Amino acid sequence: MNQRQRRIVREELLRSIVWIGLGLVGWPIVISEVAWLDATALTVFGLPVLTWALLTTVLIGIRTATSSELQVRTSTGVWISLGLGIALGGVGAVYLVTAGGYPVLWVTAAYVVTTVGVVLWYWYRRVPDRVSEMAV
Repeated sequence: MNQRQRRIVREELLRSIVWIGLGLVGWPIVISEVAWLDATALTVFGLPVLTWALLTTVLIGIRTATSSELQVRTSTGVWISLGLGIALGGVGAVYLVTAGGYPVLWVTAAYVVTTVGVVLWYWYRRVPDRVSEMAV
């Protein structure tokens, strides 16, 4: 294995921590909401592991086969990622209110506080400027 391949595998294994975390949280929610999917040890633990393995393998394969680094390196890309995260948070908040039965006031307050906090953090840290400097 050459140096580039080792770096790709190391980076994707570090990213895969997020995949397994999202799978361990997301799949049980899906399983509890879908009537045709039984909550067994295989579905609750097997689906997150399968999701983790597939995503990690596919991303390693894509990065190995192409010259793409699959990284956000521009200020526009960072702000698009931030906007996408805010939009997905909004979808999650709507889901908690409509399907989860959580109080609208508390979910809305948590969403607004979290969104304002993240935007202020991005602005304070000047992440887009530093990302642009790294790309040069």
